[in-house]
Amino acid sequence: MLTVNENIKEILRKKSMTQKQMAEALGISECSISRYLKGTRIPQAEDAQKIADFLGVYPKEWFPLQNGESADGQGTVQEVLKPSRQSWEQLRTWPEAVRALSTTHTISVADICQILHAPRSWVNRYILPHIDKIYLPDGKRAGKEINTNWKEVAALQLGKDMQDSTWCCKEDFDNLIMGSIVSVTKQTKLIPAELLVQDKKAFAEEYARYSEKIADLAEKLNSDAHAPMDKYIELADLKKQQLQCYRRQLSNEGRQILRGKMPSAGNPDATKSIPVRLPSVPIEKWVFPEELKDFAEIEETGHRYFFKNGYIRILLSFIDGNGNSVRKTFYAADPETLYHKYVEEYVLISEEVWQMYAIRLMSRR
Repeated sequence: MLTVNENIKEILRKKSMTQKQMAEALGISECSISRYLKGTRIPQAEDAQKIADFLGVYPKEWFPLQNGESADGQGTVQEVLKPSRQSWEQLRTWPEAVRALSTTHTISVADICQILHAPRSWVNRYILPHIDKIYLPDGKRAGKEINTNWKEVAALQLGKDMQDSTWCCKEDFDNLIMGSIVSVTKQTKLIPAELLVQDKKAFAEEYARYSEKIADLAEKLNSDAHAPMDKYIELADLKKQQLQCYRRQLSNEGRQILRGKMPSAGNPDATKSIPVRLPSVPIEKWVFPEELKDFAEIEETGHRYFFKNGYIRILLSFIDGNGNSVRKTFYAADPETLYHKYVEEYVLISEEVWQMYAIRLMSRR
């Protein structure tokens, strides 16, 4: 579909007329006609009707009409959708806008606020100036409806909820986020304990024997309300010994790994952050630390849960129109999570150590 300015230029070409001739005939300044032809300005109601009459076309194809249009398409142009100060730079017709709202401009400001866990004022400052958007006026001023509610028009045409007035280009948003990434790092790796032992089956058998002893003693304690305290201490010792099973059957690689400095959730800064590839998961799936405030694992630092579970840390930096920057941190689950085959017990090691021993550990799995 041709844009408004392209339509006008095409008809002028066919009629072998110049913009100066049209300006003189219509009583419109040549400067205005020039802007219309360049596409830097959209003809409003009066000029649109004059141009349409002069060219012998009906402007319904180019502009959305108001209540003045009759059902058979006859009537006068009551209003033309005015370009907002923050939209319509590229879109010249209502059909183009509707098409964009169903294909490219599919993410609302409310959606962006939810994804980035940020208030609308923050999104207005750091996100919207950098991406293309379509603004749909609701036609209200001071609570009174004085114009067409373009949100409702779009909702009816697209058959979906259009509560938000501003809709952004999803590709622009994704590109902005990707371009704002400062670093993608990882500190820890959670691995099955069986990767560190020499004989996995022997390890599984010993672990199973402890499981039987623990289950038997726990059953006895549950049935005896007056069981002596030393039995509870014995149960705790059995569980502790079971957790140490893998240490008694370490492979050469396992011993080398455990001789090094193991990561501690109590002091996460002591573990080196290693650059890794950005996981191929949608931005919507990234986790914001504030989401886990209610988790018992989240201490005042707010990052221990992710440290203990081997998450990937994604640091982003956003810049506003004045050059001021602000940073946001997100996390993504390890896309290469390892699961046990024999024993459901895991050991936390540093990502640096994992990268050193991964090939050897996995080759013996």
